[in-house]
Parts: sequence; structure tokens; C-alpha cells
Amino acid sequence: MNRKRNSRLSGVIALSMALSVLAAGCESANGDNNELPPMEELPVLTEETTETEPTDAVEITETTTETTTEATTTTESETEPETEATTTEETEETEETTTAYIAPAAEWSETKLSGTMYVTEDCYSREKALIGATTISRRYTGDAVEVVAITDTGYYKLAEGGFIHSDYLSDTKPVVTEATTTATTPAQTEPDPEDYPDDSPDEGFVTGAVATEPEQDETTARTTGSVEFYDPAFGNAGAAIETASYSKSPDSKYAFKQLSAEEQELYKTIMSNVKTLNPTVEIPSGMSKSQVTKIYAMVYDSEPELFWMGGNISVGNTFLTISFNTTDRKEIASMQKEIDSAASKILSNANGYSGTFSKLKVFYDTIVLQSEFSKSESGYNCSIYNGLTGKGELQCAGYAKTMQYLCDLAGIDCCVVRGSDSEDHTHAWNVVYCDNGYYNLDTTWGDPINSYGSDYIQYEFFLVPDAWIHNITHFHVGNMLRSNGEELNLYTPPACTKSSANYFNAYKKVYDSKESAEAALYAEFDKQIAAGKNVVELRVSDKSIYDSMMSDDAFRAYQKYAKGKSSNVDRIRRQSQYTKGVYVVHYDVDYN
Repeated sequence: MNRKRNSRLSGVIALSMALSVLAAGCESANGDNNELPPMEELPVLTEETTETEPTDAVEITETTTETTTEATTTTESETEPETEATTTEETEETEETTTAYIAPAAEWSETKLSGTMYVTEDCYSREKALIGATTISRRYTGDAVEVVAITDTGYYKLAEGGFIHSDYLSDTKPVVTEATTTATTPAQTEPDPEDYPDDSPDEGFVTGAVATEPEQDETTARTTGSVEFYDPAFGNAGAAIETASYSKSPDSKYAFKQLSAEEQELYKTIMSNVKTLNPTVEIPSGMSKSQVTKIYAMVYDSEPELFWMGGNISVGNTFLTISFNTTDRKEIASMQKEIDSAASKILSNANGYSGTFSKLKVFYDTIVLQSEFSKSESGYNCSIYNGLTGKGELQCAGYAKTMQYLCDLAGIDCCVVRGSDSEDHTHAWNVVYCDNGYYNLDTTWGDPINSYGSDYIQYEFFLVPDAWIHNITHFHVGNMLRSNGEELNLYTPPACTKSSANYFNAYKKVYDSKESAEAALYAEFDKQIAAGKNVVELRVSDKSIYDSMMSDDAFRAYQKYAKGKSSNVDRIRRQSQYTKGVYVVHYDVDYN
């Protein structure tokens, strides 16, 4: 939630992640109330970093050239009805133009120099002198480059623009030998064009269209990211990259168990190729392109530890060609160290509580507070790298995968569910096991977009049953919506039928009558306005109470009350589009 005022973008790709069905159950959330984390926001646990531009992100695509435009739906805050003579028409807030500009802190420093250097091994130049920055162009062993500066982050700045790490440059030109292709390396052989029907492989998105997040009002265009297909000539395929800190086997994951034996075999083969940086996967005979796309998406969704896995694929009749965010093993190792460090801090904080509910809240709060939501699918926006380190923006896939990864490390059953919002913009959230059953947990929609620039956490979708959200705010559950109109069923997630571990139940913020609910609401207005905070919310148990407290008459009464509490209150806004199924009465307070 590290956002500038009015800086949030709208849209998220949706990805389904596998549920690990472990033997150990979760402890009761209600039994854990005495040690619940505070309702106030938790501090960000990772070190503060200078805000950077979005890096190029992972998307599982099925056409590398396709561009779609999606109107993003948002939970737009409603303005006060124009019925009182003393109330002037409220207009949409815009960013103040009188605010003095404060330049961001420099991300690196440069020392000027000049000369010719040589590439010592194949690599990429990058837009910024930072690990994980967007790649610009491929460089090959022996290439000469003109450098004009060196940075304190270990990169040389190129005269033509961009940066290359010092590990890949030398003053001395290396000896380049011709690479030979032998029968012992069939995995790096280019697929025969005849493998593709009409010389046209099925390339593109497997992620589908971007989705929305509450309180958005922007219309945005979605384009493919700059993720590049792996070049077999790069020669990086070899020993598998193993993650010592992550040992979750696909065999124990819920989604994996829903696949046929043949599909499971392809799933594991894709995993193996990602770990060895081998782009060419042979497709089992008789398996359709849709099946291949489904399996690739499930690996992409269910294996969050493979953060370097790309989102673009090309599917032929007999070969699948996959992509990578990076094929630089040194970079992957460096990024893994950052991931391990960040995850360790979060887990250490969560382990201060014994109950699963409390651990989930620590994970949820931390991800929301240190993340910046973005529609962009570039770089690592859909991965645990941005989600855990807070060094980049996130799509819903990134929120969901990060929650999955932390739950896997903590031994909490969790999966990512793919679906859409009410306007068929794809979306992703989690299903977790807590207390007495499975619950939906939507971390993306816990990170709100607002016009007043305040950071806070929303809990409308923190541990909710299916009945509160399915076909109300969350649609096409378990399905992948493709840009060509196809809808692929990935798997059906476990049914979520319980509600006792819901956030509002755990914190005793559920009311069974309008009288008790309004008394609590006014008390919340008093508390939040006195503290200069923006969110007033509680849950009611009945639709009729919800409708009454969200009506125009109630809105006017609450607004009059809020303005009477402080001259600093400008207006209040009601949030209704994303709260109607969960019966959460939610008002935001804007200040002058």
C-alpha cells in the first residue's frame, strides 16, 4: 500500500493456485481471540526502499502481440445525495496542485568514466541499475560496449543507455568459441516448424484480461509485457535451481490432485524445465492445446517459488515453448536471498501468535501495507519477489501468490483461485483452511484505492464463505477467462461453507439489529474522526439492516453527524458495490 495520492492503477490478472491439504488442522480463530493481532495496521516488516517504476512482469500469455482494452470496474465511493439545502454538490477529488514537489531519493549514485568494455557472457542490459529491473536488449559474449559511468550498485552505465552488471563486463575481450549442437542436447533444439498447424503456433496469454480492485475509477488498456522467450542458444539450461527454503511438493497440493496422471506428468515436466531454464517441453500425444495451456497456468499459479517463470507460452502440436523473466542464475540466487530474508521476518512476526487466524492476519496486513497495486503485468508484478520485498508493484496474482508462499512455509493449507469480477475482468484470490473449514481470503481487495491518499486495510473479504461472494462479487470461480472468449476450468476449489472465523466475528464487530449497529457505527465515527482516520466499518447479520444503513436517508444522517464532530471533516463516502454480499457497512471519511 506504499502509494502516492491518486497514483493507483486498476486491473489484475487472475491466477489459480493449488491448495496444500496437510494433516495438521488450523486452530480455532475464536479460541485465539485473546492473542489476536491488533485491529490497527501492522508495521511494514521489510526495510524501506526507494520507490521504483514498475518492472516488467510475469504474465502467462497466449499471444505475445495481442493487446486488449478493459474498462476497469471499481468500487467508486458515492457522494452525498443532493437533497439538503445546505449541502453543495460534491465533486470527484483531484490531486492538489499546490503541493510542493519533493524529488524522490536517488536509487543509486554514479561515478563518471569512459572506455570500451567487453561482455564476458551472454546477458541483458537493463533500464535501471538494479537487480530485477526491466531488460532492454540481449548482449552476447564478446560484444563491445561503450561505458560512461559506474554505479554504487555494481552496474556500468552504457553510452547508448541502459546498464550492465560488472559481473558481465571486462576490459579484456574474451575468447569466443563456436558452440556446437550435438545429439546429447535435444532439449535445446528448436521445435520443427512443421509441429505447428499452418506454421502458426498458438501463442499468447494464459492469464486473460486484467481485473479490478475496490474503489477504482480508471479505464485502462492492457498490453502484453516485455517478457522474452528463452533463446536456446543462450546455453543456460543445466542443473536444476532448487529453493532450499521451500520444500512443498506438488503431490501434496489440492489442485495438482485434481489432474489426471498424464496431466500431472506434464505439470512436473514443466516444473523441471523452469528449474533447469529449459524452454522446450514435449507435449504428450493426444493432449489438446487447451489442456497444455491449463497445465501451464496451474504450474504458474500453484508454484509461487518459481518466481522467474515467465507468463508467455507458445503451444504447437508437439512442443510447448515457455518463457522466463530472467535466465541469469546469479540474479535468481540474489533475488532468492532477498525473498528468504523478507519471508523470515514476516514468519517470525506471525510465529508470535499460535492460532492460524492470527498468522493469516499478520501475512495479510503485511502484504497489503507494503504493496502498491498496479494493473501492469511487467517484471515481477505477479510474483512473490515484489510481494515479499515490497520493491515493486503487484497485480492480484502477486498478492495471491505471496499469501500462498507464506502459508506454504507456515504449514497452512492455501491455494489461489482464479475467476473474475462482475464485468469479467479476471481476478485471483486465495482459499485457506482455518479454524473449522475452508474460507475465501482476498488480499488484493484488502488493499484499497482511494482519492484521499490514506493507507488502510479493508477486511470485507478476510475469511468469508462462498455464499457471501460467489456470483455476487466473484464470478467464474476456478475458471480461466481467455482473451479469445474461451473459458477453461482449471479445477474446482474446496467449498467454503463456514463463517465463524470471519474477521468481523473474530473481533466481535457483527450486529444483529439496526439499533445496536447504528450505536456502534456512531461510536466508530467518534473514534476514527478523533484520530484523523478514514475508515468506519462493521458487519450486520441481515440484508434488511444492511440496506437500511446504506440507504440515502441513513447516508445523510451519518454525514451530518460526521461533519458535526469536526470542522475538518469534508464529507463521507459509502462503499456499496463490493460490500453488498458480505453485509459490511462501510463509510470513508474525507477531511479538508
